[in-house]
Amino acid sequence: MSAFTMLAISIDRYRAVIFPLRPRLTSPTAVAVIIATWVLAAVASLPVAVNARVVEPDGDGRDFCDEVWPGGRDQRYAYSMAVMALQYFLPLVILSFTYINIAVVIWVKRIPGEAESARDQRLAASKRKVFPNSLL
Repeated sequence: MSAFTMLAISIDRYRAVIFPLRPRLTSPTAVAVIIATWVLAAVASLPVAVNARVVEPDGDGRDFCDEVWPGGRDQRYAYSMAVMALQYFLPLVILSFTYINIAVVIWVKRIPGEAESARDQRLAASKRKVFPNSLL
């Protein structure tokens, strides 16, 4: 859930910084994003809940909860890799993309109208006061 929530926040920030004049999300759209986040998180964790069983491994009377997959270790491995890709690698790539682009816009690109061009420097120089020689 937290990975998907961080994704939604980073995408919202990305849109706000990169496209500042576009309208923000409307309330119905925000509710849809929240619902989609919760549903995706629930669906991603549902196989663990379905395949969890209480087992007694050694016959010593100590039970514990384990995942018993019908397809065995291969199915458990495939699910683990899919969850890792969905909840770690994909969010990592998207978060990196959004925050790197935000950093570039904020810290690297020049602000429009910033007084660094030659024209702006000439205009500033022409506005300086010139004192007559007798006053120096």
